[in-house]
Amino acid sequence: MSRVQSIKCTNCAAPLKLLGGGRVESITCSYCKSVLDLNDNYKVLSNFKNVKMSYSLPFEVGMRGKLKGIDYTIIGRVSYNETVYVEHTWSDFLLFSPLYGYAWLTYEQGHLIYSKRNRTFPNLTWDEIGKQSLVVVDGESYKPYDAYTAKITYVEGELTWIAKFGDKTDYIDLIASPFGITAENNGVEIEYYNDEYMDRNEVYEAFSIPKDKRDGAGEFHPLEPFKRPLLKALSKVSLWFMVIVALLMIAVMFDGSGKSISHFRVDNSASIKEPFSLSSTKYLTTIHIKANSSKALNNFNIKLFKDEKLIFSLTKNSAYIFDEKTDKVSKRLDRWEIRAKEIIIYLDLKKVGVYQLSFKPVDTTVNSILNVTVKENSSRLNYLIIFIGLLFFLFLLYYFLLWRHKRKIANEKEVDNEESIFDNIDDWGQVVIWILVILAMMFFGED
Repeated sequence: MSRVQSIKCTNCAAPLKLLGGGRVESITCSYCKSVLDLNDNYKVLSNFKNVKMSYSLPFEVGMRGKLKGIDYTIIGRVSYNETVYVEHTWSDFLLFSPLYGYAWLTYEQGHLIYSKRNRTFPNLTWDEIGKQSLVVVDGESYKPYDAYTAKITYVEGELTWIAKFGDKTDYIDLIASPFGITAENNGVEIEYYNDEYMDRNEVYEAFSIPKDKRDGAGEFHPLEPFKRPLLKALSKVSLWFMVIVALLMIAVMFDGSGKSISHFRVDNSASIKEPFSLSSTKYLTTIHIKANSSKALNNFNIKLFKDEKLIFSLTKNSAYIFDEKTDKVSKRLDRWEIRAKEIIIYLDLKKVGVYQLSFKPVDTTVNSILNVTVKENSSRLNYLIIFIGLLFFLFLLYYFLLWRHKRKIANEKEVDNEESIFDNIDDWGQVVIWILVILAMMFFGED
């Protein structure tokens, strides 16, 4: 059929402009809404006058815009209603480019999908499509998502076939977010379309839609992509940092496991001053005190001297570190818990040599026994464990949100999702490994 620039409606005589190419077979009059058959002397086939106001959308026939780098004109529109879930409605806008042919822009509750004809779909029967676990098309794996039937409720503009009110089509949707494939069976032939979820603001801008006519997205769409670029980047960075910190923790655990340099027993009979010789200040010096009761631990005042100068003092009510040069308090520490039976004191001693550790009982009548162990080169991994925990949280958060996104898709499908979280989250094995690593660090990192 040769292209005609303009015709007259055979029902109301209104002038009609033809915008599409040579494949156009019908046109709907924009005035009286009569559908004309371009291959049969513009015969009136049906009329959609009474349903227009129910389908007012941001896009209109005749609008021009650029999608995927192609200049398109909207030449037609078809609105559908699912036959079972009647609240499920959408509209397909037929796009035409003189150079690139036809495409579709689907509007569904504010979501916008761009579609083009696919001619490389595998040779499967209609029944076989829905039974596949995955369908590979052009190297991409698509998962069958939903099968349903819809009927035409409204037609406008030019179409490449003759559409009538109530015409039914069977659909099978396959998804690989943000891409998909739609299989359509109208009873005569089966057609396949490549789908792509579009950024609605970009599409609105492309077609110069006024801001007051731009609709927001409604319910979740299965092709809607999971967009967390910053969180994804942080997750990947966190993984590498966790590797570095974990290796550092392992190195510190082996190198800073601590060497016992003194072990002695203290009781309430008298004050004692026990010396120990410190040969290294590479990490921390720890004083591990274990009592037979909390009352016994609270019955001692503990002091540490170096060359007769007080550098540390600890009682049940206070803990101080003293400056060796000025003999003044340089730092105040938290005291131990009143009900504690065991404490570990971490000191960053700057000099090697002989130190004296004194224990003075407050009440010599209270039965009090302490077992004291002094270690040098002891590491404290508390802060590293907290840091790696925060990194792990960032790493896990991205995959948790990704799992929630996939759960939304499953819920939209309205079927029981038999897959577990381990099936849905990519690289979940890494997460399990890191859980074990962190638990091991927490268990072995501290006495």
